[in-house]
Amino acid sequence: MTQGLLDFTASARAEFASRPLVSRHRIDRLDLFSDDELIRLLESYPRERLQAFTMGTDRCQRDDWHFVDVADAAGKDILAATLRGRLWLNLLRVDLADRRYAEVLQQLTTELKEQCPKLGLHSINFGTLLISSPQAMVYYHFDSSHQALWHMRGRKRIWLYPACDERFASQEIMEEIFAGTYDYDEEIPYSPDFDQHAQVFDLSPGEVVSWPHNAPHRIENLGTLNVSLSTGFVTEAAERRHQIYVANQFFRRRLGIRARSTRETGLTASGKSLLYRVCRRAGLLTKKPGRHDYPRTLRVDPGAPLGFTRVGT
Repeated sequence: MTQGLLDFTASARAEFASRPLVSRHRIDRLDLFSDDELIRLLESYPRERLQAFTMGTDRCQRDDWHFVDVADAAGKDILAATLRGRLWLNLLRVDLADRRYAEVLQQLTTELKEQCPKLGLHSINFGTLLISSPQAMVYYHFDSSHQALWHMRGRKRIWLYPACDERFASQEIMEEIFAGTYDYDEEIPYSPDFDQHAQVFDLSPGEVVSWPHNAPHRIENLGTLNVSLSTGFVTEAAERRHQIYVANQFFRRRLGIRARSTRETGLTASGKSLLYRVCRRAGLLTKKPGRHDYPRTLRVDPGAPLGFTRVGT
């Protein structure tokens, strides 16, 4: 890769990931995202890091989000089912499975450090390739890590809501998600009334949407197969916030003390961070649950209208 991957304006370089923003990139021009390349990747992809889900049509009914088993499916069948049906694929840590993606993340890290010094980027700690059906959606949620979404194929719409605002995600829920103990992964209670406070962007190939750390969001595809790359940023600010919320969760869960302050700087914040590190070394923190064992009642099926059928049928 000789040409730069970023195509940022001066404004994007100054404000990337500090406010809801759509910027330009060139990753979509790489020979990684054709049907043939996706099939080749899916064919050999470690099945323990390949997740498939289906969903309903109502953004308020997150219970329609179900795991779909792809363990025995060929790559071409997985892609055919995604093209035809209502599926969302997460290829976790694609940078570990294909050196070309590792090179992309390495170059992105270098360019973001050079062009966006305000981000304070240390590294990009994961890359998840997202392949999703023309009518797929992702329900309202927020991510504990600081992320951006790099779009490669298709069109999608994303709603971004104010970050760290208790009207949209309570402090307790944020604490549990940071601690890894929340019952519903990263999905959180949603009301359609929230949408009047959202910033809405339609993404096309070659665009990246970034947002402040922990801004809740939801996504709907706009009638085309979509391919995107999600990246997580390691920054000092993100680590500082993580420690504050996990320390608060520890106070509340283990000591029965409700610590309301979420200040990330100052003596109180420093004390919480120190306590978090001491408790972690002492093994006193609430242990995160193991890998979630999704019920395997659905399996991918390229011939089915929604791209899946029930196991045993």
